[in-house]
Amino acid sequence: MLPSSNIPLNEHQLASITQEAFWCFSLSHYKKDGVKQAALALQDTYFGNVNLALLLIWLNSLNLSFSVSDLPLLEAALHKSDTLLHSYRKLRKQIKSTQDQTLYQEALRFELQIEKQQQNDLITALIRIPLVIKTDNNQISLLTHYCRSLQADALLPALESNQHNNTSN
Repeated sequence: MLPSSNIPLNEHQLASITQEAFWCFSLSHYKKDGVKQAALALQDTYFGNVNLALLLIWLNSLNLSFSVSDLPLLEAALHKSDTLLHSYRKLRKQIKSTQDQTLYQEALRFELQIEKQQQNDLITALIRIPLVIKTDNNQISLLTHYCRSLQADALLPALESNQHNNTSN
């Protein structure tokens, strides 16, 4: 449950929550020191979803939140593409071992298209969830809740990278 002091988003604010804005944030954040390694550990060791983690980090950077009880709605939005993404990722890794760089690059480009579609699915689900502007900076982040559910708390500092520094200024 969200504290009543949080402020609901208006239609204009909600309109800024787009797949393209999320994709641009994700590409930028993923390049930060330690994020890629932490994201891969979240995916490969804890069986978490990197796109969901990136969405939660993005929302936190925008000072937005939603009720933790709505997190399963986002997880459900991933089911459609998750199986395809996992299968294709496994195939791409097999292609990498053949050292056919052209085929590997094509496989990587296609995998990125699936990732982008998954992010689109997340945004489609997200806009159906009541979003609020956080007014309580002591509130536990949605990413913290997600990582704790996976027992991946140790990855939080690397996943968040400079988020705490950016939001406290």
